[in-house]
Amino acid sequence: MGERPTLMRLPMALRPLTWLAARVYGVAVGWRNARLSKGIGVGEIRVRGVGIGVISVGNITVGGTGKSPFVAWICGEIARLGRRPVIGMRGYTPGLVRRNAGGSSMALLCDEAQEYALTAPMALVVAHPKRRRALIAELSREVHAAWIDGAVVVLDDGFQHRFVARALDIVLVDATRTGLDGDLLPNGILREPAGNLARADIVVLTKAHDPAQRARAEELVRVARGRGADAVCVHEWVGIEVHESGQSPREESVSWLAQRAVMTACGLGNPAHFEEMAGATGARIIARLRVGDHRAMRWSDLEAAGKDSGAQVIVMSRKDLVKLDATRELPAALSRGFVIVVPRLALRFIDGEARVRAAITAVTQLDPKLRDAGLRQSES
Repeated sequence: MGERPTLMRLPMALRPLTWLAARVYGVAVGWRNARLSKGIGVGEIRVRGVGIGVISVGNITVGGTGKSPFVAWICGEIARLGRRPVIGMRGYTPGLVRRNAGGSSMALLCDEAQEYALTAPMALVVAHPKRRRALIAELSREVHAAWIDGAVVVLDDGFQHRFVARALDIVLVDATRTGLDGDLLPNGILREPAGNLARADIVVLTKAHDPAQRARAEELVRVARGRGADAVCVHEWVGIEVHESGQSPREESVSWLAQRAVMTACGLGNPAHFEEMAGATGARIIARLRVGDHRAMRWSDLEAAGKDSGAQVIVMSRKDLVKLDATRELPAALSRGFVIVVPRLALRFIDGEARVRAAITAVTQLDPKLRDAGLRQSES
């Protein structure tokens, strides 16, 4: 089964410190959840007398579950149902990111918001640490009045952010690294006790390519929640985007990478899975660069990592591409002869797709004049 994932790698002599810190953290989490379960500090998103339906997508562990592609997929489903998706996210810098929302200007202030501007262009994205306040303020603007009755908020990373009432709570569990049989932060990767997974309306196993990992993850979910996962999906590379100096980005098939010597570069919550997917294309990985999640990607990082390997093809996620672009160092990397490859991700359900779609549809069909954003939907 391997070693259980932990956030901090300390010498054995110091492990008691992280164990003790996890106990203190657990008490604080328990006190906070008890208050929120009583509704203390929890509020709806209500604009112009309209209660806005909220779908939360989150994790019970830190990072790496494939949340961003899942949120983008939900936004596509909401748009397909004739509603207007609005992504409410914390953002690592206060501000609003607007896309295709009545002609308002766009300000790109954090990596995930920049990624959503590309992967979910149909959505209005509101990024601010005070999410409920920022969402109400933005949706109250006159420019959105024409479609406010059809708005549905998708709360990015919302399972612990319980200050916003929601109609549907979806939690993603990474089948390659569930963390459910481990400890709380910082001695493990759990944000709250595994048993709190029972609070979720829908649990989705992600990255479930391997049958053995999927079976193990299913069992851990069943133990923690009292019943199994509601759906199972994988994130597949369905194509790649190739960036070269002096050329517009072009689309290629994944087979373009076969037998090429590449360096992987990523700042993701679960970099090992990204590297495994790169290797599955037939590419020969001769160097790896890992930076912290949300840390800016820089040319100096790429140069140092690739110096000895001689790799000229760099494979990175879209989130990392926008981080490199944000540092204004993408042209520098390309001008030195590097080729940057970004995979195009698609979500594919192995099981439970109809169940997830039905739950999303139920939220979009709530009567806006009677809608209670905190109303729990019955299981589909």
